[in-house]
Amino acid sequence: MKRVFFLAALLLAGGCSSSETSSTVTPLRVGTYVAESREDINSGIYVGVIEEEASAALSFPVAGTVIALPVEEGTRVRKGQLLAELDSTSARQTYEAAKATLEQARDASLRLQQLYDAESLPEIQWVEAQTRLQQAESAFGIADKNLKDCRLYAPFDGVVGQKRAAVGETALPGAPVLTLLGIGQVKVRFSVPELEIASIGADSRIRVIIPASGDSVHVAGGIEKGAVANPAAHTYDVRATLDNRDETLLPGMVCRVTATPAMAVEEVAIPVRAIQQSGDGSRFVWRVQGDSVVRAEVRTGRFVGNEVVVESGIRPGDRIVTDGMQKIGQGSKVVLQ
Repeated sequence: MKRVFFLAALLLAGGCSSSETSSTVTPLRVGTYVAESREDINSGIYVGVIEEEASAALSFPVAGTVIALPVEEGTRVRKGQLLAELDSTSARQTYEAAKATLEQARDASLRLQQLYDAESLPEIQWVEAQTRLQQAESAFGIADKNLKDCRLYAPFDGVVGQKRAAVGETALPGAPVLTLLGIGQVKVRFSVPELEIASIGADSRIRVIIPASGDSVHVAGGIEKGAVANPAAHTYDVRATLDNRDETLLPGMVCRVTATPAMAVEEVAIPVRAIQQSGDGSRFVWRVQGDSVVRAEVRTGRFVGNEVVVESGIRPGDRIVTDGMQKIGQGSKVVLQ
């Protein structure tokens, strides 16, 4: 009889152990988002491109054969550096002839000066001598300038953008030989939809991220808004200036621009999919607390893209469930994905 009671007790103990095992709850895997207070909730995000601050198409004012182009595209040059040179043989000969004529006219003027001062020279001859001297000086000045114009120098510090001539070609007066880009400062240009252009003012905060320079972050100023809209896209061009003393930013680089209104304040926004609605119309989120979740009533404000501003119920640093909430309830155990 005692053996029967002992076996029954063992079976009862085994049943209790099985019941406890089956009641163990497996934590639910959920995706989460950490709420943070940000000023850029009202910011506009745009795609921009870096442009040079200044651009000059350089040309020779005289015709001639190009004999030297000592720079390549992309070469950084300094103000006064030689960029191109023409064959100056003809110009130098003209210069030498004009110089000799000028020296002769000056010598004649000096000799006639003595006669004129002694009143031994008719007035008309003196006037003719002075006229010849002035003509010689003018001809020499033109010849001197034409000779100097056979060399092309950089008018400012910059980068050679495009070469439009080659050694051996004939350069015509005014025809661009190369372009020079000033990049000590650069501009970021981005297009803003007409419905958003009013939010950008001279005091807006412009933040630029440039992937080509290792996602470097820059702050731009000197905002310029275009007054004419693109008729097809209904956008306005906006430009802002960036400092580029190290000349690492080059024209054509694509960047991401964030434009924040000057009076923007910090607010908390979370993904719209995190917001749940009760039967009575109130809204709530599931907030992670330790290894479980608790229900937090929230009051929401305006929508900003795929996010919604939370006016109360959430504090910066709170971790909110955004995915995998179909089976969770108050106090459910969770594990983060």
